[in-house]
Amino acid sequence: MAAHRPPDRVEAASDQVQEFLFGAAYSRRRFLVYSAAGAAGSFLSNGAPAGVGTVVSPPSGGINNVIQPTPSWYFIHRENGSEEMKWGPVGRAVFDGEVGYGEFIPNDRFYIHNRARPPNIDRRTWRLKLTGDAITRPRSFTFEELLALPQVTLRRTLDCGANCSAFYPKLPPTGADNRWLPVAFTQWHFGAVGAAEWTGVRVKDVLAAAGADHPMDVKLTGLDVISSPSFPNGKGNYSEVIPADTVLKDDTLLVYRMNGSDLPIDHGYPLRLLVSGWGGNIQVKWLGEIQASKQPIPVTGPAKNQVLTGPGYPKPVRPTVGRVRSAIEHSPDLTLMPGDITLHGRAWSGAAAIEGVDVAVERLVMPGRWVSQMPWRPAKLLSTPEPLLWVRFEVLWPGVKPGQYRVMSRAKDKAGNIQPRPEDVVWNQHGLGYNGHYPLDLIVVPAGDMP
Repeated sequence: MAAHRPPDRVEAASDQVQEFLFGAAYSRRRFLVYSAAGAAGSFLSNGAPAGVGTVVSPPSGGINNVIQPTPSWYFIHRENGSEEMKWGPVGRAVFDGEVGYGEFIPNDRFYIHNRARPPNIDRRTWRLKLTGDAITRPRSFTFEELLALPQVTLRRTLDCGANCSAFYPKLPPTGADNRWLPVAFTQWHFGAVGAAEWTGVRVKDVLAAAGADHPMDVKLTGLDVISSPSFPNGKGNYSEVIPADTVLKDDTLLVYRMNGSDLPIDHGYPLRLLVSGWGGNIQVKWLGEIQASKQPIPVTGPAKNQVLTGPGYPKPVRPTVGRVRSAIEHSPDLTLMPGDITLHGRAWSGAAAIEGVDVAVERLVMPGRWVSQMPWRPAKLLSTPEPLLWVRFEVLWPGVKPGQYRVMSRAKDKAGNIQPRPEDVVWNQHGLGYNGHYPLDLIVVPAGDMP
């Protein structure tokens, strides 16, 4: 079926708080769960649902860096430009008979990280410039010229390099030592991740069309103008420098479609980068220029801080391939009922396909004291694992009694990487790459106790 094609020019809507309405078809139980989650709701006279929750208003006197609506039932607002996906709606495990998202996250529920408000781009006049001393035929591409190149579609998980950053201790376990600052800025939990079908052209085909001659580094620059003290003048375009051997791989794409539709504005319309398996911070959006050089290209802007540095790193290390991670499809603010509970989740890795997942549950018996309720148990994988795409899993937790619990999932990929204990994750200043099996709190209370 042909995908809907939006207008070539996409304008950003004016900032405003938008209310979304409940459908009258929702049951009382669902309404109570929505209300507990903080969703605002009224009912349409015709009973047709039009979405749930509210859109976070822009900062006082500022500009909202996100264009699309981000209803509170599907997103957690972390800061301006940072909207985290909620895991509860992904699985729908708490609602009788409802089905989750499937393998891919819908475009309008995919996590968002924008460092500035997306630029207004007219696709008819937009150009992608090819420059640099490794380009023998400097040129620009129109959007239609890119469409004429061989098309490639990949199924890939996109995982923010700072996903789970909130789980790091604020300061290193060895102490600040007058050197280290607290881990700060966007405090992502488990939800700065998503999976989609990405369609575009290989970067190597675009470089070949411009006569690229043995480049060493490739710099990709977006059209978004961001404010950062890391720029000499305080402002600049976001960019990333990537080794040419990675850029020239068959699964490094310039993407113009996401899940069969044109890229949404917040995800890089009309063109973004996809480096398979690498962190989401590398995947430059709103692309405007590709520079290929036979010499090393210096890193500029915020990318200079995208390094692992701390007491455990004698020298700064630039993270590239995403670490193995997993998450349970549940929002901790929702209450579960006693009885047999099937826990659902997803596991992914930037290095390889997932080999297996184990799940464990502990119960709180007194403040600060947890005891094992379900020792590590292998979960059932619900599909054949694919490289660089997450896999869904489930495990039965039988005979659950009322109480407070915490559940942990531990994934292993086929490259031999396994999620470590939280205390074994090496601390770093910028909160990158956390992948410990951090516990998720669960509350189980009988329906008869509902006030």
